[in-house]
Amino acid sequence: MSFTTTLVLAVLLPLLPSHEYHISKTNLRYVEETEQVQVEIHVFAEDLEKDMVAYGAPEDLELGTEIQHPDAEALLERYLGEHFEINWNDMPLSLTVVGYELEDDLHGLWIYLSAEKVSAPDSVRVYNSLMVETFTDQQNIVKIYRGEERGATLLMNKARTEGVYVAK
Repeated sequence: MSFTTTLVLAVLLPLLPSHEYHISKTNLRYVEETEQVQVEIHVFAEDLEKDMVAYGAPEDLELGTEIQHPDAEALLERYLGEHFEINWNDMPLSLTVVGYELEDDLHGLWIYLSAEKVSAPDSVRVYNSLMVETFTDQQNIVKIYRGEERGATLLMNKARTEGVYVAK
């Protein structure tokens, strides 16, 4: 992104209409061939940044942009570690942030995580408290897949921050 583009975005972003609902979507996929768990989290960037600021992050995060805060990645990893956890087959799953990217509309942010050398799921417990303190109407949807087959859809919110999937 050029300086001119960044400047135009800085002027126009506050003028864009805000959304009236608060939701995150997460795809959690087990890939048997590689023994890998792949996680894709989709959030509204401005909502995530607002919640991260409420937890102590600086206000100029600008996640996914050329002008993002120098500590943005570390702050995002710390935030996710506190608000998104997976217990896989009764063991905590060690997730690594692979990357993140801002969508062209500058509202959506995709966050990618993974875990290696993981056996097939017998049970999966997901803790997801992303943005539930900042937005009381926040809904967090988690879809769990084994390959292409969806095993479960979990809905979480402020009152229910955990969901469980048991393989059949």
